[in-house]
Amino acid sequence: MTTQKRVTISQIAERAGVSTGTVSMVLNDNPLVAKATREYVRSVIREVGYVYDRGAAQLRKGKTNIVGVSICNLRNPYFSEVAAGIEESLDELGQVLVMCNSAESIPRQTRFLATLREYSVAGVLLIPAIGTKKADIAPLVEWRLPFVMVTRYVRGVAADFAGIDNRRAAALATRHLIGLGHSRIAYVGVNRLTSTGQDRIAGFRGAMNEAHLPVEPEYIVEGPGQREVGYEGARKLMLSARPPTAFVCFNDLVAFGAMLGLRQLGLEPGPDCSVIGMDDVSESVLWMPPLTTVVADPPATGRAAGRALLQRIAAPGSPIQRIVLPPRLVVRASCGPVPSTHAPIGRRRRKGGGAP
Repeated sequence: MTTQKRVTISQIAERAGVSTGTVSMVLNDNPLVAKATREYVRSVIREVGYVYDRGAAQLRKGKTNIVGVSICNLRNPYFSEVAAGIEESLDELGQVLVMCNSAESIPRQTRFLATLREYSVAGVLLIPAIGTKKADIAPLVEWRLPFVMVTRYVRGVAADFAGIDNRRAAALATRHLIGLGHSRIAYVGVNRLTSTGQDRIAGFRGAMNEAHLPVEPEYIVEGPGQREVGYEGARKLMLSARPPTAFVCFNDLVAFGAMLGLRQLGLEPGPDCSVIGMDDVSESVLWMPPLTTVVADPPATGRAAGRALLQRIAAPGSPIQRIVLPPRLVVRASCGPVPSTHAPIGRRRRKGGGAP
């Protein structure tokens, strides 16, 4: 076994003490091979100097080890962290990622999915863009292309999903504020065009109803999960005749904006108005005060999605999986008891702080 041409899969199998089928599965990065066996066979392959012609093999099989990943908004740190988890899980098993930032554009998402089909990708991980409907994903079903929806799902689509329990996340946040004595609680950042937005507002309403507290229409602020929505929403609500004493924010970005809005009015997040976010992006702990939030563990979500896709590729006819990760409340300093005074803003002003 001195040259690459003389080495065969049968010889590798004999030297490693495994079957030729196992060697083939290792060469094709099949996740069904145990990790220890996979690593040992690969060490034998390196030892004998065998070079696998992956391109030729893929042409024979009509598929590749390329996985397409469509991210709805890479500028949002939450989705960037999900993408990192996806990359980590797939890289371990030798998958090559082709990634697209759809920037919440359905046409851009559609073009990317069509391109992936042209390259005969093994599967797709999809965080649907805002407003994605069943018809927008129908081609993936028609093409019989394995795919997993990540963090967001599209109603009516029978496909694997990996994400957190968003209803429970919003309910945890709301119950925490209720436990601190708050009853005038606003919800900032309602987005009804995504499953995440629908589930989180439902979780908020459910927790308020459970505590027999009214959901005031004027305390519901519509808008995407961006800082600007939190900033403008906080200012508008706190300048109203009957301001809330606490905000449940759709995500951490909205919460950051709300904290800035409070500071612009001379109010301190926590003592003057409680603010709670969701997702626990890395920036949350760096704010002053640090943000109370609900942990969604985006890297774990990405890793779970990657594993689910590889299982779907290996067993196309297996039952549909719905992997729902439990959220966890992280209490920091941005929430506190109900302020002792409900005086107008002008009489409650403090010396303002700043952004982190």
